[in-house]
Amino acid sequence: MSESNTQFENRKRDHIRIALDPRSQTEGQTGLDSIELVHEALPDLNFKEVDISTSFSFSKAPSFSLSSPIFISSMTAGHEHGREINERLARLSDRRQILMGVGSQRRELNDTNAAQEWTQVRKSAPKARLLGNIGIAQLIKTPLDDIRRLVNATEAVALFVHVNPLQEALQPEGTTDFKNSLQAIENLVKFAEVPVIVKEVGCGFSVSTLKRLEGTGIAAVDVAGKGGTHWGRVEGYRSEESAMLYHVAQTFANWGISTVESLRHAEAAQVSYEVWASGGVRTGLDVAKLCALGAKKVGIAKPFLEAALQSDEALENLLNRLETELKIALFCTGSKNLAELTNKKVVR
Repeated sequence: MSESNTQFENRKRDHIRIALDPRSQTEGQTGLDSIELVHEALPDLNFKEVDISTSFSFSKAPSFSLSSPIFISSMTAGHEHGREINERLARLSDRRQILMGVGSQRRELNDTNAAQEWTQVRKSAPKARLLGNIGIAQLIKTPLDDIRRLVNATEAVALFVHVNPLQEALQPEGTTDFKNSLQAIENLVKFAEVPVIVKEVGCGFSVSTLKRLEGTGIAAVDVAGKGGTHWGRVEGYRSEESAMLYHVAQTFANWGISTVESLRHAEAAQVSYEVWASGGVRTGLDVAKLCALGAKKVGIAKPFLEAALQSDEALENLLNRLETELKIALFCTGSKNLAELTNKKVVR
């Protein structure tokens, strides 16, 4: 039986509420605590000249500059409360020129009115750099013309395809048919007019999976490892304590591959596509560590969600702090830009 609009909206509200619950966090499991950047006591730099800007440059999209590698990870969409959150986040993307992943556009496949959310978002943030988002389980079953409609609705610069087997298996309304996933991604890449980026939702990637994606033509993978919001836990806490799925979710509460380990796996796989990272990123120093390990872009979700529930000013303050921390990390490793941070091998 298909999920009604009311059930969808209730599920998305549950997701926001439970994602902010400390019980849903796998704090301390990112692997970032084991990474140190080597301090340079005499950087031959002027702090004012440290450059954390980067660019978005793929064959199927116009190139443009970004203020930093930090991007807003995909969170929520398709319900009234989500619209206000997304408008605030999109305004930040517009003002500061950072990438913003939108929440799942699954509802738009069956409810054409749901696309109106992005019309409103675009009115308040016409220059926002949005990344569309569809789940692999929906991609497999959906005509590619409908996927193009999702990209057009957001005026997206790229499209995330999120892969989330654990979440779907623990979600009462989950879609667990993942057969022909790789072929569906290959078909999308050939058809899509924007770059395609594959992302997990908090359980990371193995070497073998990253290698399997190598021949698909994708532009990037966001490894989205364990260490932040764990969607297996979130789905478990949506169930009553007496329900079987609640207890099954406890069994898988620490399932996944950490953010750092997933980045190491990408290095071992020697992939040609870009590698992005997210999962438990909380500070600009975390961003610096992941960039030093090879990540080209670094996504942050929970801190942006918390700030978006407050105000535009809270979002500005958060991004200012994150980018300042990132600049200080570069300065104190003697790196004048992100390329030097990666190439100087400052990771210990």
